[in-house]
Amino acid sequence: MYRETRGEDPPEIAQPNAYPFDWDFVDKRLLKIYSRAKKEHWDPADIDWSSVNPEDYDPLQKTAMAYWWAELANFENNAAASFAKALVHVTTNHYDNATQKVTATIVMDECRHDETCMRGCNRLCPNFLKGWKPRNDLEAKALRNIRWIYYNGGRYWKAYTSSYDKFRFPLIFTSFMMGEACASKLFNEMARKTDHPAFRDAFKHLATDESRHLAYTWFVLEDAIPDLTESERALIPKRLRHGFVYLSMILFEPPEEFWKLPSDFMDVHRKMEETAAGAGLGVLSLDEKRKAWQSTILEVKRKLSRYDLPFPDLPEIDVSGT
Repeated sequence: MYRETRGEDPPEIAQPNAYPFDWDFVDKRLLKIYSRAKKEHWDPADIDWSSVNPEDYDPLQKTAMAYWWAELANFENNAAASFAKALVHVTTNHYDNATQKVTATIVMDECRHDETCMRGCNRLCPNFLKGWKPRNDLEAKALRNIRWIYYNGGRYWKAYTSSYDKFRFPLIFTSFMMGEACASKLFNEMARKTDHPAFRDAFKHLATDESRHLAYTWFVLEDAIPDLTESERALIPKRLRHGFVYLSMILFEPPEEFWKLPSDFMDVHRKMEETAAGAGLGVLSLDEKRKAWQSTILEVKRKLSRYDLPFPDLPEIDVSGT
C-alpha cells in the first residue's frame, strides 16, 4: 500500500537525470530551427529509387556508386548515434527544452540520411555490406576499403563518447561545425552535378538538413562564447581540426594524422570515386572538393574572427589559421 504523504513534497531527484523537466523555449533562434525541422521533414522512401535502373550501368559503375553511398553511410550512421549521445547529455544536464528538442530532430535527420545511403547502395549492389560477392580483385579491395573506413569510424566513436568526460558540450559540438558547413555545400554541388533525378532529390534533402544542423552548431558555440575560459578558447582550433580531419574522408581526402589505412587504399578510393562521378552520381573531383572546402571554411573562419576566436591551420586546402 502507498504510504500516506498528504501535504509532503517528494524528495529531490538525484542528478544527473532526465527529471525534473520543463517546457522552457527561451531563445527564439532555437525555436526557429525547431520549426524548420518540423516543416522540412521528408521521407527517403518517397524518392523514386525505382528510376535508378542497375541495367543502365556497367558492373564497375554500380560497384563505385554503391561504394560512395557506403562511404557516406559511415558518417550518417555514426551521426545518428552521436547526436543521440548529445541528446542524453543535454537532457540529463537540463539544457533548456528547445536545445533538447532541436537535438532530437537531428537524430531523426541522421536516421533519414543513413536510410538514403542504404537505399542508394542497395539499389545498385544489393546487400553490399553483407552478402554481396565481389567479382574481381578491384571490387574486393573496394569492399575492404569500406571495412577500413568503418574500423576508423569505430575509433572515432570511442574518442567521441569519451570526450563528454573531458569537455563541456559547446566544445564537443564545435567539432561538428566543419562537417556541417562543408556537407551542406557538397550536397548542393552534387545536386547540381548529378544527372539522375533520384540522386538530385536525395542530395537536395541532405543539403537542406545540413544547413539547419550548421545553424544549430553556430547557436551552441555563440551562446557559450561569453563563458568560455582561456583554456577552452585555446582548444577550439584543435576541435575544429578534428572535425576537418575526420570528415575529409567523404568531403576531401583523409589526412594521415588520424586515418589508419592500407598502403593501396587511396588508389582504390580514387578509382571508385572517379568511376562513380563518370556514372553520373555527382561526385566532385578533388579540385572541386578543395574549392568547396576552401570557400566554406573561410566563411567559418571569418565568422569566428568576429569573436576573436583562434582558427587551425588547414594546409590540405591552403587555409592558414593566422
